[in-house]
Amino acid sequence: MDLQLQPGDVYADRIEIKSVLGKGSFACVYKVAVEGHERELALKLTRKPVTAGDEAQRALREITILRSLTNPHVVRTFDCGLRPDGHIYMLMDCLEGAVLDRWHGFDEPLHPAQAVTIIHQACLGLAEPHSKGIVHRDVKPENIFVEANGQIKVLDFGLARSFDGSPVIGVNATSQHMVVGTPHYSQPEQLQTRVLKPASDVYSLATILYELLTARSPFHADMTLPEVKAALREDPVAWLKAHAQMPVVPVQEQPGCEDLPVALQNSLARALSKEPETRPPDAGAFANVLGMILHRDMGIPVAATLKVLHPDGNLEDRLFLPGSYRLGHGERCQIKLQHDSVLKLHAMLEWSGMPNRPHLRPVAGDGSVRVNDQAIRHPVELQPDDEFAVGDYRLAVAF
Repeated sequence: MDLQLQPGDVYADRIEIKSVLGKGSFACVYKVAVEGHERELALKLTRKPVTAGDEAQRALREITILRSLTNPHVVRTFDCGLRPDGHIYMLMDCLEGAVLDRWHGFDEPLHPAQAVTIIHQACLGLAEPHSKGIVHRDVKPENIFVEANGQIKVLDFGLARSFDGSPVIGVNATSQHMVVGTPHYSQPEQLQTRVLKPASDVYSLATILYELLTARSPFHADMTLPEVKAALREDPVAWLKAHAQMPVVPVQEQPGCEDLPVALQNSLARALSKEPETRPPDAGAFANVLGMILHRDMGIPVAATLKVLHPDGNLEDRLFLPGSYRLGHGERCQIKLQHDSVLKLHAMLEWSGMPNRPHLRPVAGDGSVRVNDQAIRHPVELQPDDEFAVGDYRLAVAF
């Protein structure tokens, strides 16, 4: 039975429906008041009892992923599960604002600093799942939420998968191809290897950034984005072919984009590469690039200082930008700590910018990551006077 609740209804004896926030084919989202919670929350509830295995897997996958994430650019989940009536539910933060495609019509260019800031924050939201090997697979404006205070949150991990190298199959089937996610923001590899990696999400993020900066598609120099969307609305295969086969129009060749920072031009070209290996490998790496552009090229004051006390007693100050950073001595570590006491990948340091606090997440579970000399084994939010240790290094973030 299709369950659609109305304002005033009470679900599960403790959840009062205040309003309907959105309806989809699979689930509805409501603003609710819940006993024991001072603030109103959002209830995501499947419309029908879940009996099909693939539907249950999708819902439980999203629940599992969201409950494991700690960064402020994804929605916090307070409670979730399978009800006796067969419906799967999640109680989450109730967000005030709008999804990106309603917040901005994509019919005119957004200010470059604002466009970069939005995608930078979306990258930060995906950096944590990417570091855990999880690919979102459906990054699009409808799944990027702009809160009333300007903070960005990434939504809907229902299609996310742990990356294991298996062939991609999924939703949005056409008679010619099985597509995961939305064709408009699909990746060239959907017509090639059919394997989606974190770099695939980077491609989709870069596509959105290009459209915010230009109000045009990366593949059509002579049409506005609304014109392209209208022309291809009923032809998803044309979108797939554009991503896989059509060259990207350099962003600086689009009207009004001649003076974009060269670093931004080059970063967009790299992130929109047809070859996943040429792009930033994950959203954390892309966030770090965009953070540097905001700080160095756009004059946005987003930096702090990372103080590093080396084992030999040498004190070093490093520029610390919002982003996601691997700490260790490995080749892919952005904060390299070269010492026998430090593992190849020892910890993750993630910061979404002011007014949020940095988060430190140990990768090694041996107690060698410490905050104020106390071993930690779970992510912690660093407070203003905290110092932390990785192996024999001691570090602190100063604002």
